[in-house]
Amino acid sequence: MTKYNSLKERKFLMENIVIRKAILEDVSYIQNLNNELFKLEKENYDTTLVLNWALTEEGKDYFEDLIKNQYVIVATLEDKIIGYLAGSINEKGSYEEIQYGEINNMFIKEDYRLYGIGKKLINNFKNYCRNNNISNLKVVASSKNKNAIEFYRKNGFDDFNLTLTMNIGD
Repeated sequence: MTKYNSLKERKFLMENIVIRKAILEDVSYIQNLNNELFKLEKENYDTTLVLNWALTEEGKDYFEDLIKNQYVIVATLEDKIIGYLAGSINEKGSYEEIQYGEINNMFIKEDYRLYGIGKKLINNFKNYCRNNNISNLKVVASSKNKNAIEFYRKNGFDDFNLTLTMNIGD
């Protein structure tokens, strides 16, 4: 796959991207995309991730459960899955005033980034949440992943919590 550089190629891409609800038959594709995400995250931002987790039975069960019980959408181009968003509506704790929709994970193949596909996925999830009377969204990004943080900020997310960690091992 090469980048869509010309205006004609970019227009073709944007006119032919389809966002649809994921089905169980998509699980292996989503697992592979999530595995790409884990590789990128582990190499650059979060060394605690378990590589190839997404490809395990546990990973398969996780995505099947999200597809059945939450909200998973895929971005396709000519019937090929090139990205996905897995989101959920979290249970509101008795200590909280509001319930959140959360982007659990999202990934777009590198060659298809910067064409507005991520924005389309987020907008689709926002509509899903609105239709379920959810008015607040959240997403967690690795603090070192400046590109992801900037992307989410450009799409309307604001900084909220900061999680700090400490290694106390020898």
